[in-house]
Amino acid sequence: MAHARVLAEALPADHLSRYFAERYLHQAMIEADNGEFDDCLEWVERALVEVKELPHTLRPGETIKILRADQ
Repeated sequence: MAHARVLAEALPADHLSRYFAERYLHQAMIEADNGEFDDCLEWVERALVEVKELPHTLRPGETIKILRADQ
C-alpha cells in the first residue's frame, strides 16, 4: 500500500488518475480496518494500475468538478 501511495503522490495533484488512486487506497484502508484483507489487496491493485497505466486523463483544456458527498 505504501508503494502505491508514493506512486500516486508523484502524480500532479490535479491529475485525474491520482484522484482515483487515492480513492482506491482510501477504500483499501477501510477494508483492512474491517479485516477484509483480500478486498484490501484488490483495492491496492486497482490503485497501482491507476498510477502505472494512467487510464484517467483529461485532454488539454478539459476540467472535472468533483462534488463532495454533501453536495
